[in-house]
Amino acid sequence: MKFILLFLGILLLLWYLAPLASGIFNVGNAIGILASVFLVCFGFAFYKIPDSFRTALLFFMAASVAVVILPLSVNMAKYANYKENEGVPTVIVLGCKVNGTAPSKYLYDRCRKAYDYLENNPNAVAVLSGGQGPDEGISEAECMKNVLVELGIDENRLYQEDKSTNTRENLEFSLDVIEKNSLSRDVLIVTNEFHEYRAKLICDRLGLNFHSSCSNSSLYTFLTFYTRELMGLVKIKLFGA
Repeated sequence: MKFILLFLGILLLLWYLAPLASGIFNVGNAIGILASVFLVCFGFAFYKIPDSFRTALLFFMAASVAVVILPLSVNMAKYANYKENEGVPTVIVLGCKVNGTAPSKYLYDRCRKAYDYLENNPNAVAVLSGGQGPDEGISEAECMKNVLVELGIDENRLYQEDKSTNTRENLEFSLDVIEKNSLSRDVLIVTNEFHEYRAKLICDRLGLNFHSSCSNSSLYTFLTFYTRELMGLVKIKLFGA
């Protein structure tokens, strides 16, 4: 067990540190780094800890995985690419980081996923949802519109929601756009795979009929964003969407 804890801790630590090379630091890798260091320290001190305390720590870790992490992870996998996608009339593309006026990789990947769907479903329209952060040159919505128009999508099929600052606001404010323009509540959410389940919970609360089409995350950043998403899901489960 000592060597398993050491190996797992070091492996996870390297995985959580990797996104720092690209300037990515958020609550996901912050918590992950702390958890990884704990595993390494636990491994080094494994046989020096009193038996009862060591057993309690192992039980707590196993219970956390079984009761929290595993069920949430199963649902995260379940609601990525959920239901039949073809024919859904309203696409909602959730925003992500803009670097100046250019999309980050995750935002561009979401735009590409939305483009593929809009090309194959010419009667569908898209709500592009995301405000402008203090370090962004333009809103995420405007950036997505620029990408999709450049790819060949008619701008008349694109609606911008440029005030939101988080996932809940993304969907609440997108619903305002949907109602204002008499669009269908049957929606296809385009975001990364780890993000779809939380979007589904919020859609349920808002009365939106949820479908999903996910873009895939980079392997070296996946664990960081997955962990951040787990924190968001725990918050929703404790305090509501």
